[in-house]
Amino acid sequence: AEVCDAIDISYLKSFSGGTAIEYAKPIMAIAAAGEDPATYPNEDFVAKMKSFADDTQLGSAEQINDDIWGILALVSAGIPANDVVVENSKSLVLANQNDDGGWAWNAGGGSDTNDTAVAIMALLEVGVAKSDSAIQDAVGYLKAAQNNDGGFPYDPVSPYGTDSDANSDAWVIMAFNKLGEDASDIVEHLLSLQDVDGGFWWMAPPVDFNNKAP
Repeated sequence: AEVCDAIDISYLKSFSGGTAIEYAKPIMAIAAAGEDPATYPNEDFVAKMKSFADDTQLGSAEQINDDIWGILALVSAGIPANDVVVENSKSLVLANQNDDGGWAWNAGGGSDTNDTAVAIMALLEVGVAKSDSAIQDAVGYLKAAQNNDGGFPYDPVSPYGTDSDANSDAWVIMAFNKLGEDASDIVEHLLSLQDVDGGFWWMAPPVDFNNKAP
């Protein structure tokens, strides 16, 4: 409640979305602020997210990242790991791990570092052991994707470029921290993208499509 007193999240009371993944961030934001995503909003966001589930998965059958984010959101809201929706999403994520150890945002897609990092965190959160082959294979994928500058690209085999970016650095840092892996070199690269105003460039300038996050 102390966090909620300092940060006004009242605008989240009336959020409305049409897909499962749209509810993940507001659920986690409300939970992070110390409120219950089932009772704080004008409608039960947890029940709303679950309403997008069928007997095998959550949200779109073509997406994997809505199950990944769904796991994190539901667990943050206090839903237990043995809940049927969480269990089904966990099974779907595990079944869609690529041969290289990574995950894609969509079913049958090529692996990327961002979805792989978040999948690791989601699976660890619902009881998959660090020593499990799925986690170890995913860690192997990430370590192989790391660039010589210490940072990470979105996709290490992308024909559109494989330069390190701040977004990918951030996701991998979080996954490595949860794993207990050393992320100091990634942090060093991320700090190299910080501007004098405190913000972070997505990639080291100059890049035509670069943008900066505060």
